[in-house]
Amino acid sequence: MTAPIASFDALSVGQRFAYGRFVLSEAEIIAYALKYDPQPFHTDPVAAREAPLFRGLVASGLHSMGMCFGLIMGSGIWREISLGGSGIETRWPAPLRPGEEVAVETEVLELTPSRSKPMGVAKLRHTGTRLADGVCVIEMIGTHFLKR
Repeated sequence: MTAPIASFDALSVGQRFAYGRFVLSEAEIIAYALKYDPQPFHTDPVAAREAPLFRGLVASGLHSMGMCFGLIMGSGIWREISLGGSGIETRWPAPLRPGEEVAVETEVLELTPSRSKPMGVAKLRHTGTRLADGVCVIEMIGTHFLKR
């Protein structure tokens, strides 16, 4: 694990952070979806096979987003400097199926120091990449407020 970042000023554009991996089982996908995103392609393996877009059970994008942020924030890397954020643009370019292992990482895209406050604004790209084939299953570009 990387040590916590001490200040916005310790970051540089292009810097990357890796957080580890996660896998969602069929049971986890169904349980989450039944509670938070009850669509047949997330909750019913038989009905999901008939879904024209996915042709099988897939994780809710909200579930994969939560798993990524669990690893990102749980890493402790941002603990010292995180002040929250103002938005996140999210894409799910490929489906995530049960049992697929996903690696999560962040790349620093932009850094803008505040002129009036002891903070900065960072644009960060968070990605989840399926290890079996290197395909991105989630990409989140967030605006984060960080202490200086």
